Amino acid sequence: MKFNKVFKALTLTAGLAASFSSSAEFLDFTVDESAYGNGMVEADKINGGFVETIEFDGTGGFSAMAFATFTQFFSQDGTTTVTNSELGSSYVIYAMFEAEGTVESATLNGQPASILTGNSGAFTLYVDVDANTTANSDYSLNDSGDDIELGSSMTLGENIGYQVGPNGLFDFTFSDFDLTEAGSNYFVSPNPFYMTVNLNGDFDTFETANIQTTTGDVSAVFEDAPAEVPEPSTIAVLALGLLGLGASSRRKSAK
Repeated sequence: MKFNKVFKALTLTAGLAASFSSSAEFLDFTVDESAYGNGMVEADKINGGFVETIEFDGTGGFSAMAFATFTQFFSQDGTTTVTNSELGSSYVIYAMFEAEGTVESATLNGQPASILTGNSGAFTLYVDVDANTTANSDYSLNDSGDDIELGSSMTLGENIGYQVGPNGLFDFTFSDFDLTEAGSNYFVSPNPFYMTVNLNGDFDTFETANIQTTTGDVSAVFEDAPAEVPEPSTIAVLALGLLGLGASSRRKSAK
């Protein structure tokens, strides 16, 4: 694929992701990195990547587990990399996710699509103090004995996972986020800390059958109240633009 086609695809994918990001606020928070030879760091977004395994039951349901690693803080409404942080070098933050829900098939512009909605879900957030924890295929962990739990949520709110053609996007909101004592010593401001976490990003698409594993990118922001998840119709309009790009590229390739 030529560079300009790759660039256009990335640009449109970013536009799709922006439809999710625009639904969330970027509220400032402060972390204390004194345990890692640094001081206070202010940010409003955390970025990382994840691997996820989803098992479909063949009757419209699914269960999922995921391991996400966060290695970068952003500020200025999620637009500017925070350069004075040790995150991603001296230590990392990771999360273990699980969810159950339903999957629906759809068709957009003649292309197969699917919508995944979680009925229940939870996550736990940890700090990996020496940046060496990895996950096995069954999501058991290696080298996690010295990791520290920061907080967790057992309450999955509004959420959607959407895939059409080669494009997959998701937006999840978790409420009742509860910090541990160690978490309160790390996330030091505001106090009390935000109780809602909004997660969104993209993933490699997959067949909605049997057991599938996918990878993707994820961003996390904290909220005073649950963010509104974009309506499927809004996402569909943007997704159609991506489908149009694919059709145009195929026509040009055929000439």
